[in-house]
Amino acid sequence: MRKVIILVVAALALAMPFDAKAALQCVTYARDVTGMNLKGDAWKWWEAASGLYDRGNAPRDGAVLVFKRQGSMSHGHVAVVRKTSSARIVLVDHANWAPHRSAGRGKVTEAVPVMDVSPNNDWSQVRVWYRPSAEYGSRVYKTQGFVYRPGKSNHVVQASLRGEPVAAAVAKAPAPTVTPAPTVTIEVSAPAAKPVDEPVTANATEAEAFDAGAWAEQA
Repeated sequence: MRKVIILVVAALALAMPFDAKAALQCVTYARDVTGMNLKGDAWKWWEAASGLYDRGNAPRDGAVLVFKRQGSMSHGHVAVVRKTSSARIVLVDHANWAPHRSAGRGKVTEAVPVMDVSPNNDWSQVRVWYRPSAEYGSRVYKTQGFVYRPGKSNHVVQASLRGEPVAAAVAKAPAPTVTPAPTVTIEVSAPAAKPVDEPVTANATEAEAFDAGAWAEQA
């Protein structure tokens, strides 16, 4: 009788529809919202997709951005591209992108800006928007590229447009609505800022620096 009850409970659990909002892991969320038949840790999705799905380093709506495993993010991470805003900015939906023992663990966050800071605009290095501070985290994350969702008409950023400087991308980056603080006018004399001649690029020191404000995800 006990075995029968267990089988009935298991059958009911399998019959229940998937609720994306209840997803605990980034891979579970990405798999169920895209329909991609990929399994294993997030960082393994890039190789697992070989021969099954098209891959590349250009963002497309509906594609999955695969993060490498790095630092405390030992399982890597995957995020689904909701919208391509420019050659340097995309909005993603993903799950479980939050520090350990924080309120955001196991939850889904949507329309999160991700900025490409790679020197060649190939999306191999990115920074992720940190909502509590309303700015991009200083931590630079290494990625493997995009796995493209099949059977979907995706918007592709043309190669001729993929040379936008990082500084320009930051200036145009979408940001969540934040209530402004009261304006206070203070006159301060300061030397004129030296103009920036070259786009901002990520470096190895920044990539390895610990950033308490950056998200750390365990898929």
